[in-house]
Amino acid sequence: MLAEACAEVDALPGLSEAARTDLALLVCEVVGNAVRHSRLAPGDRVELSLEAVPGEVRMEVRDPGPGFDPVTPVRAPDAATGGRGLWLVEQVADRWGVEHTGDGFVVWLQLWTGAWRTRHLLRPVAPPDAADLSESEIKGLIADLTSRERAVSAERARLHARLSELTRELARRRGTVPRPRRRPPYPCAAEDHQIAR
Repeated sequence: MLAEACAEVDALPGLSEAARTDLALLVCEVVGNAVRHSRLAPGDRVELSLEAVPGEVRMEVRDPGPGFDPVTPVRAPDAATGGRGLWLVEQVADRWGVEHTGDGFVVWLQLWTGAWRTRHLLRPVAPPDAADLSESEIKGLIADLTSRERAVSAERARLHARLSELTRELARRRGTVPRPRRRPPYPCAAEDHQIAR
């Protein structure tokens, strides 16, 4: 299984040697943990999904096991031989998380591969000056940032909906009526925008 997973990493195009090495480490740790800890029955599979998009690689490892709920922050392991997997994932991956699905468990992560936005470089590299970028690079960055902004907005809306749901449930259990929550004002001054009158 690990040999097949490493072959998938080697087959991904356009990665720097450092990004490929980091990704191989993450794949080995997460796939290895899934094989070791998911209590696989004969015929069960651990599935690896890798997707390279401009600026990042996304990885998912699915298994039929019960999974775990990570403790955050992940602490550095002591001198014992085990317990380094999640710590390595925390140190190397730019984002990661877990999901309990109806039929198993998923560990997902993102590894940013653009040199100017990779957190795991020893020394941060400044983003390129917009004047040094080609028009197509600028359009690509605008599309990427727009997509990320939409994802953040959708996540914020999801969190607000969940907060409202939990507030209503708590009020129902207590037999009270929840007070409506005021949204905080957006952090921008009125003079920053022209308002048509």
